[in-house]
Amino acid sequence: MVTAMVILPFGSKKKKLKRLIEEERFEDVLSIVTKDKKSLNSLMELLEEPSPGIRGDVLLVLSMVTEKDPSPLGPHMEMLLQKAISLTRDNNPYVKENAMVLSYNLVRLSSGRTEKLKGMVLEDLLAAIKDGDRNTKAFAVMMLGELGAAEARREIESLVEVEDKVILPFEGKKWVPLGEIAREALEKL
Repeated sequence: MVTAMVILPFGSKKKKLKRLIEEERFEDVLSIVTKDKKSLNSLMELLEEPSPGIRGDVLLVLSMVTEKDPSPLGPHMEMLLQKAISLTRDNNPYVKENAMVLSYNLVRLSSGRTEKLKGMVLEDLLAAIKDGDRNTKAFAVMMLGELGAAEARREIESLVEVEDKVILPFEGKKWVPLGEIAREALEKL
């Protein structure tokens, strides 16, 4: 009598992705995630990890996905944007900066859905202007401008005269007065 042996994969996709991230094999993670939509779900689950290094690296890889092949993100765009926006308030600078980059990339990719996205994140961005540090305020203002959030005009205008310099993880946004970022956002409204 011959018996067939079934070989089951050891470990979950989430564990495999986490191991690759810990080994800083981001290109391998990117390759897996763009080919397998279920792996994308596992990667997004890693945003709940207690380790800020893992969360920051996951945000970095997700930003890489937005640049290489954003199509797998389609059905997850709204949820991912909400999570990324919430992580811009993280105390860890690595998590915070990578969350800013991912949030910005997602909004730029969602040109046809900005009204829906705006409705989902408007309160969080307004709260960031109210009680965030100057870098978080600048990021929120920049995002409100990208989303065309005219309803935030008053809050943005209140920052036009602020000369405090901010550092954002974007080209041309390092050591720039907060007021300058507010003026740029107002031009987009």
